[in-house]
Amino acid sequence: MTASDHADSADIEALAKFLSESDATAVAPYALVRRGRIKCFFDNPSTATESGIQAYADRAFTVIDVRARKVVRRR
Repeated sequence: MTASDHADSADIEALAKFLSESDATAVAPYALVRRGRIKCFFDNPSTATESGIQAYADRAFTVIDVRARKVVRRR
């Protein structure tokens, strides 16, 4: 497993944990996750990616499809 795969896996686990521990469901189908922390939910993966690029110069973030629990865009 590469470092990128490990980070993706950690971000997916963080999202799963957040959803399992909260009473709420995801408010949108895509999550912007940075270093194991959910930052925001988006309706569109392109919007999530653009937001991440603007917010994080190092581009260290992941966009995850909430329902599929799969990475749409990685760092």
